[in-house]
Amino acid sequence: MFGPLTLIARDPLVLLLLALAVLGGLTLHNVVQALLARRLGDSSAADAGFTSPEPPVHHSLASLLLYLALGLALPRRVPLLLRGGRAALALLSGPLTLLLTALLLLLLQRVQQLTLSGFDPLGLALGRAAYGLTQHSVFFLLPLPSLDLGRALALTGSPLLRRGLTLLQPAGTLLVYLLWLLLALSGVLSWATEPFWRGLGAVVGWLP
Repeated sequence: MFGPLTLIARDPLVLLLLALAVLGGLTLHNVVQALLARRLGDSSAADAGFTSPEPPVHHSLASLLLYLALGLALPRRVPLLLRGGRAALALLSGPLTLLLTALLLLLLQRVQQLTLSGFDPLGLALGRAAYGLTQHSVFFLLPLPSLDLGRALALTGSPLLRRGLTLLQPAGTLLVYLLWLLLALSGVLSWATEPFWRGLGAVVGWLP
């Protein structure tokens, strides 16, 4: 076990704030996809309630427990009827939303450091949540059927690519979590996240 649950004994407040921030960011990921899909002419996600920020719409109990144990939170997939470039635009807005949310959390961390320097749990949670959302953004760009890029490729790619993604479909969520563990334990996920994380840090560094 190497997810946030490891904090429960020594920093339960950090654990709570971290989980709320990460799950909130992933909820926003879904809301933005649903709103953009509606703007592009597909109201199926909005009709299913995905424009609402209510947590039960976006997260199952199983995904919450797996996040606490493994560090990966998979929100419910936003339904789409769009095809082609419009579908890709709606789906890929998700990882971008996660990056922008991570930037917002880092900005809030800077404000906390300037105004509430004695409240360390908040600053620590904001920093960890920002990094976690950056990791999720990178991971969701893997070409797997359950992830944003994979779904976009399935709707826009060549017949051969779509066939390959269909072959991976039966493995579903299990494959996603196994790959997350492999990439996290090997350090590849941290390596892939580093350029994005440095970029966000550079943006925050421009502030006085």
